[in-house]
Amino acid sequence: MALALATSRAAAAIADPTATALARCVDDPVNASTAGQTECETAATKAYDARMNRAYAALTKRLPVAAVRQLREAQHAWLAFRDAERGARAAIYATRRGTMYVPMEAASETAVTRDRAFELETYVQVTAIES
Repeated sequence: MALALATSRAAAAIADPTATALARCVDDPVNASTAGQTECETAATKAYDARMNRAYAALTKRLPVAAVRQLREAQHAWLAFRDAERGARAAIYATRRGTMYVPMEAASETAVTRDRAFELETYVQVTAIES
């Protein structure tokens, strides 16, 4: 079962429509500028955030009250982590000079949000498995 879920998660990452849209966006010559690349990453972060929120909402409907309470606590902790990570990331990138670091910083934000979206989507898949 764990192997099947891990395989499913890997397949989902490969067939990730948000990642596909991001790749198309950054590869488009129109978005070759720092601003264009950053806008692509920002759009992807928003898309992953929406996916994360949909998965969270689905879980709150599927889980018993005690599990929802724990999920809520975990999500609040994750949001605090995300915000702290954003601050640390900004401080680190502030030590760099050059415009190439702007989309790199945005890509880091995308990765953090993507990973949480994938995690919650995996939980949704788990709750869909009949015991």
